[in-house]
Amino acid sequence: MKVNTTYEPYSQQPEYLDANRELLRTLSLDSVRQVLDLACGTGVMTSLLFELKPDISVIGIDLSAQSLEIAREDFQQKKLLVDDKTSLDAVLKSGKGSVMLMQGSADELPFESESVDLVVMGGAIHLISDKHKLLSNIQRVLRFGGMFTFNTVFYVGTYPEGTEKVYTEWLKESLAVLEKKNEELRAAGKETIKRQRGKVGRAFDKGWMSPSEWGELLKIHGLVVNREYQRSVMMTKQSFETVGAYGGLSEVLMSGYPVEIASECLQEGANRAFSNLGITEIPRYWLEIVAVKQRSN
Repeated sequence: MKVNTTYEPYSQQPEYLDANRELLRTLSLDSVRQVLDLACGTGVMTSLLFELKPDISVIGIDLSAQSLEIAREDFQQKKLLVDDKTSLDAVLKSGKGSVMLMQGSADELPFESESVDLVVMGGAIHLISDKHKLLSNIQRVLRFGGMFTFNTVFYVGTYPEGTEKVYTEWLKESLAVLEKKNEELRAAGKETIKRQRGKVGRAFDKGWMSPSEWGELLKIHGLVVNREYQRSVMMTKQSFETVGAYGGLSEVLMSGYPVEIASECLQEGANRAFSNLGITEIPRYWLEIVAVKQRSN
């Protein structure tokens, strides 16, 4: 069976939806109308925002055409999708909700300065290598008093004590699954699965920061933290299987191997690891930050 290597299966896991929903519930949305959803993927954060405030106008930006197509179909069915900024502005004036989707990078924002009330970025800020550029763009497009909120599991402090061994076991078993595949290929007289080195950078080479370091970086760009929280989220075996199947992660954890094969190995590796350790779930901390744009002195 072909593995679904998109982010969608993991983004629909109950714990994923609940964690993002609870983050958004902490925001004061009364005066929010115009929103940017950066690295929007299949539109999870936008959909959750509409649950809380149906009359907002959202522009979603993502590099993945595949993810945007999934989001487009969803918002089309919900009768929220518009094709351009003119239509978006017209719907905004009417007091109704609307979504426009764009393919592009989160750190390239072709919008007017001080035109946005809220910028959200769910589980993707660690993917941006030039965080100064990202935050500079976010600060520019936000109105004074506007909010930027994000969450991430790739930061210093994400692993509760004693849980690191699960990730080690997961990768060990995933590599064992790969070796089993190669043994079967050798037995059949076929070429084994080779690793192509140099195709992908080291795992998580974008750099992890502590909560305090995030606060300092945001302050440099005129964004002052008014809420910082580390949410404990329970990760099940299914969580590991679905996130392991995601191509964006599998090409990092098992860099150089074909993505679909790496995804298969990580799925089976998660199953084996949880069985070996006799566990059904483990906690992981998600860092949540809400920052507000301050006026310049």
